[in-house]
Amino acid sequence: MITPEREVFHLITSEWWMEEVSMRIQPWRQIEARQERHYVSVTPSLSMEANHSRTRGFLDIPAQTPLPQTTQSSMDLLIWNCRGAGNKRFKRNMRELVRIHKPDLLVLMETKVEFSAMGMFFNRMGYTTSAHVDPVGRSGGIWMVWNPSMVNVRVTEASSQLITARVSRQSYSDWILSAIYASPCTTKRAELWQTLEDTAQSMSEPWLVAGDFNDFAN
Repeated sequence: MITPEREVFHLITSEWWMEEVSMRIQPWRQIEARQERHYVSVTPSLSMEANHSRTRGFLDIPAQTPLPQTTQSSMDLLIWNCRGAGNKRFKRNMRELVRIHKPDLLVLMETKVEFSAMGMFFNRMGYTTSAHVDPVGRSGGIWMVWNPSMVNVRVTEASSQLITARVSRQSYSDWILSAIYASPCTTKRAELWQTLEDTAQSMSEPWLVAGDFNDFAN
């Protein structure tokens, strides 16, 4: 149980580096919803200089050699399991997210409504092109909407559990995006995993697989 003002630590690991960050949980009152929410501020436990020294050690780079710089990201992307896209709260939050982050491509999962009911809403924000898999009843739904003046998206596969597309932008290499909303049904979810494994065998390009997998890693 995490309580307000309590400081906790979370260990983030990857294939070749390890970092520890400090998270302070602070109380924040959301008046409209009349319920307690929590604001989480995250700060690194090590200084930037210490992180640079550790990274040089991992990469076997001398102290005087500058660290390699990452290239500028090709685009801004927002992926959100919105759990219902037809209500006023969703529209208000979506406008605010777009205003703050200005994403070129939006991916929404578990929309629970058909895209035809919301198309004009996205058009008014500049997202005039879309690919979508509508929900069955009020279950599921995956939408991709994008600004065609900023990015080109060509769908190569679509089903009730995923949309896979090639993402292109001028002056950047193409990459593949698979937006996932896995079925809560174990049998259907196994079919999705098999599809992803088959795709991985022939995938030679950068590939982002993201969304709601409705599953546990272990």
